[in-house]
Amino acid sequence: MPFDALIGAAAGCVTTLPLVSKWRLGMRRALPVVALLALPAAAAAAAIGALAPLGGGAVAALAWLLTLMFAGAAAVRRFYRDPERQPPAADDVIVSPADGEVLYVRESSGGVLPVADKHGRHYPLHELTKTTLARGDAVVVGVGLSLLDVHVNRAPIAGRITVLRRFPGRFGSLRRPEMVFENERATMVIERGRLQIAVVMIASRLVRRIVAFIAEGEEVTAGQRLGMIRFGSQVDLVLPLREGLLVTVRPGERVRAGESIVAVRTRRAVERVGEPARGVVSGR
Repeated sequence: MPFDALIGAAAGCVTTLPLVSKWRLGMRRALPVVALLALPAAAAAAAIGALAPLGGGAVAALAWLLTLMFAGAAAVRRFYRDPERQPPAADDVIVSPADGEVLYVRESSGGVLPVADKHGRHYPLHELTKTTLARGDAVVVGVGLSLLDVHVNRAPIAGRITVLRRFPGRFGSLRRPEMVFENERATMVIERGRLQIAVVMIASRLVRRIVAFIAEGEEVTAGQRLGMIRFGSQVDLVLPLREGLLVTVRPGERVRAGESIVAVRTRRAVERVGEPARGVVSGR
């Protein structure tokens, strides 16, 4: 394989580094894939260069371009995948609504939802004002999705959709706390008996596309597809802080939508791990 093709492919790998960092794709996950894709890109550029023929600089540029194209195609293919998920058989658990990394597990008082908390600023979800989540304390579990995560969101419990609100937003970045709720978001409240929980889907910057697969008043099962956010995003799960509810995940853990248990709802489960009977946030 010509040296110029290898140089161009290596340059393509280097070019992806700032994108991997910016989109929070994870160096350990993304770079090995890009490196593997760079090899066929270099081979293709070398073959084209031999047929054309092309100079060394042109072959290197072609290898660079093909590496980026192959990496982009792989990312898009991974983004749009929608694998089947098998939720836990137990009915006393709450599963993650999204794939990704747990960003925070926080308590919220009086319906104030700290999706972004910087310099002491909090952001309320006014669409929850008529629910029990606004009248009492709550636990908020934030899950951050990268471009490589599955972006189909699923129901954390079985129940009825009592609230479905969508808010079109202005372009902004989740890295800027003052812009969080100016991004497009959709909030769903699921009710099962006396339990109400909310799923808040927040679009990333430059994206105004949240697709809901369900309607208000519809019954859903645990793990059922609720909707999808196009490209990078964030999903928050709002739970009531009360007896018998134990959040079992910690910041930094990775979760899978419809499968990973983020909370248990039985008093027996709380007492088994030796925590107080009141709602508990793990990792404090």
